[in-house]
Amino acid sequence: MADNSAAQAALRPNPAIVLMFPGQVIFLCFAVVTGVLGVLVVLYEYRRKRFEPEPTEDRVFRCEDCAYVYTDDHDVDRSRCPECGLFNSPFVF
Repeated sequence: MADNSAAQAALRPNPAIVLMFPGQVIFLCFAVVTGVLGVLVVLYEYRRKRFEPEPTEDRVFRCEDCAYVYTDDHDVDRSRCPECGLFNSPFVF
């Protein structure tokens, strides 16, 4: 009898071994690759925001006389051109 129960135990599948179907393997690989890409995008955006200069609040001016383009403080309504001295309004893109 001991030999019979040992033979039956050898034929039963081990509950610790889990078989995966091909669809599950493909989904798992896809999920891992997508997760890694997502983490890389988040890290890239974090670094980009951390090291890029912040946008300036300066206004852009273009001289109507000499066509020189320059910037001045954001609170200035009219600015003197550094090339010819003419006062100019902010340039609107």
